Formats: sequence, C-alpha cells, structure tokens
Amino acid sequence: MQYAAVLVDMGGVTVEVESDRLMHQISQMVGRPFEDIQAAVYHQDLLLPFELGKIGARAYYEGLQKQLKLTWTYEQFVRAWNGIFRENGEVTQLLQRLRKRHKLVALTNTTELHLACIRTTIPSLALIEEWVASCDVGCRKPEPEIYRLVLERAGVPAAE
Repeated sequence: MQYAAVLVDMGGVTVEVESDRLMHQISQMVGRPFEDIQAAVYHQDLLLPFELGKIGARAYYEGLQKQLKLTWTYEQFVRAWNGIFRENGEVTQLLQRLRKRHKLVALTNTTELHLACIRTTIPSLALIEEWVASCDVGCRKPEPEIYRLVLERAGVPAAE
C-alpha cells in the first residue's frame, strides 16, 4: 500500500534533545541537585500548561524563577532553554527521501519557544509541509484529538 503522508516526531527523533545540559546549567547556578532542577523544569503544573499553550514563555520562566530562585534574565533563560537541540542527520536524510513520495507532517509535544527555535535553526525541517504542535492546538500526544487534527491537516484518511 502506498501511504500519502508520514508523521514525523521531533524531540528525540528528528531533533536530538540534550535537556540534561539545561538541568546541569541551572543546578550549578542555583546550587541545588540535578533531580530538584529536573522536578521543577518538568513539573506538570508548570510544563503541561506551557506545552498546551495555556501559558506563555514568560509565565513559564517566571514560575521557574520563583521555584528555583533563578538569576538569569528572560533572554538568558531563552538561550539556555533552546540550547539543547541538534539535528539528527540520519533522520534528515531519510526525510529527504520520504519527501519525494509522501507528505511530511510534524506531530510534536512542545513549547512555543522550542517550536520557534527548531523551525528557524534547523533548515532541513522546511521539508515538512504541515505542523501540529501541542502548544498551538491545545492538546498533546497521546490524546486522540491531536491525531484527528493531524489527519485533518494532512488531508488524508487514517489508512493512508
């Protein structure tokens, strides 16, 4: 069977994510254990609303600043927050081949800062025709609604 579209995941697949780098930077700055930093950064009351687009980047930053006593400016936070990505060259090569026969659709749970960063700093992502990001649509994987949105934006039935 010929498939009309291929869903492409971003974090940890198309884009390598080195989130430990961020945790270590914050840990060294505030003098707290890595595990404490990780718990704060990934805290569901803060990260989930950010990933769903319910709070903006500044509100997330201010929440972390309050919890961790960060001394970074907002701009320093953004640089560190976005400084965790690398292109996965092997996947990029695969995408170039897939693009010849299939529509590429990105499906990702991410934040507005990360989405803007990867779309502007990794030129090969221009191969992707449609984007469905949790921060833009207000739902995330594995919720069924995000998959319905992907099919709608791809313009293909699920079987394809």
